Amino acid sequence: MLKLLIAGAAVAVATVIAVPVLAAPSAQTIRVVERDYSIALQAKPRAGTATFVVRNTSDDAHDFWVRGGGRTWKTRVVVGGRTASLTAKLKRGVRYRFWCGVGSHAEKGMRGSFVAR
Repeated sequence: MLKLLIAGAAVAVATVIAVPVLAAPSAQTIRVVERDYSIALQAKPRAGTATFVVRNTSDDAHDFWVRGGGRTWKTRVVVGGRTASLTAKLKRGVRYRFWCGVGSHAEKGMRGSFVAR
């Protein structure tokens, strides 16, 4: 009887250990191109960890801000030809707004939004 109990316990432990763990969503990289006076995201951001790699292709300096879900992230100011990045944890179904915070660049068209899916 004791051998049967030990064998049953071993099977139960093995079953618990063998249950697959759901992996966290993989990180994503979103390329962002800033020009005078536009910002383009090269992919639609999904919920989870997102790294925005921002490339300034203009002669003017720009930065990149993202706000949504009660959080705000921003890059440093990037001069022409350079890149910067920021990493954000995006929530599913939340609308995020992005813009350039330098001068009046957002009012001139350097802004947009997306919903993390």
